[in-house]
This record gives sequence, C-alpha cells and structure tokens, in this order.
Amino acid sequence: MKINLVFLFCLKTFLMNAQIPVTDVATNTSVAIANKQLTNVNLQLKMVNNNLLTLIRLMEENNNETSESKEILKEELDAKKTSPDFVLESTDVRMTLNLKDKILEIYRASQKNIRDLEYLEQNEIQEFTAYTARTIVEAKSLFQQCNQIIKTKSLILPEERLKKVNSINSELEKLLAGLIDYNDRLSQINNFRKARLSLININRN
Repeated sequence: MKINLVFLFCLKTFLMNAQIPVTDVATNTSVAIANKQLTNVNLQLKMVNNNLLTLIRLMEENNNETSESKEILKEELDAKKTSPDFVLESTDVRMTLNLKDKILEIYRASQKNIRDLEYLEQNEIQEFTAYTARTIVEAKSLFQQCNQIIKTKSLILPEERLKKVNSINSELEKLLAGLIDYNDRLSQINNFRKARLSLININRN
C-alpha cells in the first residue's frame, strides 16, 4: 500500500512536469501562426502601397497630359478666334474696301451733279438726296459688319468669315448699282426736259 502511494505520487509529479513542454509548444505554435499572419499582412500592405504609388504616378501623368491638352486646345481656340492673313488679304476683303470707295465716290459726284441738273423739280432733288443719304447709312452699316466679322474674337472658321464678307459685298454691290442707276435716271430726265424745252423754243421761233 505504501509502495502504491509512492508510485502514485511519482506518477503525478511526472505528469505535472510533462505539461510544461506541451504548453510551451502550443504557445510557440500560436506565436508562429501570428508571425506568419503578420508577414502576410505586411506583404499585402506592401502590395497595396505599390499599387497606390502606381496609381498616383498614373494620375500625375494623366494630369500632365490633360494640362498639355488644355493648353493645345486653348491655342487652337485662340487661333480660330482671329482672322488668319489669308482672310485679311483675301479678294473678298479687298472688294469690300473697293466697293466702299466706289459708293463714296458716286455719292460725292451725285451731290455735285444734282446741283447742275437745272431741269429737275425740287421734290425730285429732295427724294434723290434722301435716297443717297439712306444709301450711305446702309453702306456704312455693312462696312462696319464686315469689319466686325474680320476682327471679332468669336469662334468663327475662316471660311465662314469669308462667306459672310462675300454676302456683305453682294449687298454693297446692290447699293452701288442703285446709286448709279438713280443718277442715270435723273440725268436722263434732266436731258429730256432740256431737249424738249429747246424744241419748244425752236418751234416758237
């Protein structure tokens, strides 16, 4: 009986001592798992960090390209907002200036000639004077429109500018033709009355 008690005591002591390594192994295993998990987390963080750096670099490159594109687009828009030399020196623009000079020339000549047409009636002279005044006002307005089309900073293609100038020239040509025709008609009326009066005077004699 005494031997059994000693045996049991030794066995209990042995078992208690045996628990210590088992506990150490479990702890070491947990630490190893934790370390592995931390390593994996660190790797994932590095990957995320690398991805973020790549994203930032791409965003910076895109921003630079966008800025360059905006600058190029601005330059193109500014260029389209001004008339190129081939518009300013075009036949259409020269024709506008030429028509303006001709209208003014006919107007000045008509103001002088109307005083020399002695067989016209007073109301005919007044109507002609009013007509020539309206013609000059319209011509001036058309010329200002042409000038604005050429110099405006609006976004207008060169071809469109020339098209509008050409349209204005058509209107100026009509004004010039009307002014010349009116002058000719009055001259004919004056000459007809002068000839008729001369004929009457001859018959009287």
